[in-house]
Amino acid sequence: MPSVRRPLLSVAIAALVSLTAASAGATTIAVGSRITISPTTFAVPIEISGAVQVSSWQFDLHYDPADVQVNTACDPSSGDIYCSLLTGYTTEGDFFAAGAPFNLLNQGFVDQDPLTLAQTGLLFDVTGAYGGPPPSPSGHGTLAFVEFTRIGSGETPITVDGTAISDASVPEPGTLALLGTGLLWPRVRRFLRRSRQS
Repeated sequence: MPSVRRPLLSVAIAALVSLTAASAGATTIAVGSRITISPTTFAVPIEISGAVQVSSWQFDLHYDPADVQVNTACDPSSGDIYCSLLTGYTTEGDFFAAGAPFNLLNQGFVDQDPLTLAQTGLLFDVTGAYGGPPPSPSGHGTLAFVEFTRIGSGETPITVDGTAISDASVPEPGTLALLGTGLLWPRVRRFLRRSRQS
């Protein structure tokens, strides 16, 4: 009987390690390459990768307001595809395309100096929610586009801080460790008993 348990234990440990490796993959939200709209304006795609059943997301953008600014004066009637009548300077990307037209998109808020009303270099709380049928999208794609105006050279970095909420039930690493301990504990006890008897 011990010869049957040994392969079973090996299979259980291999499954545990593969589950841990699968849950270790993280969703990444990053700024993509700039898309030139005109000599003074460009759009920045916000991209997601490694996503698993993402139902909603949120991000903040940080930029140098002396070099670039969110184009709050964009005109959707001018044919600018990166400017929306409803969400202005933020437009939806292709990642939630299966949920259109039921997705929700909040353009976010441009942080301004309270005295001068000048942009401070922060666009915060840009959010999106999937409105389509389950399952929510997985993989990679563009969450949104944000339109900017060049004030200077337009070459300073734009950075993103973002999170994505998943519908997938991925076990927490602590749960996997507890399961592994439970599977290995009887074997460890047996080994300790045998070593004391020897």
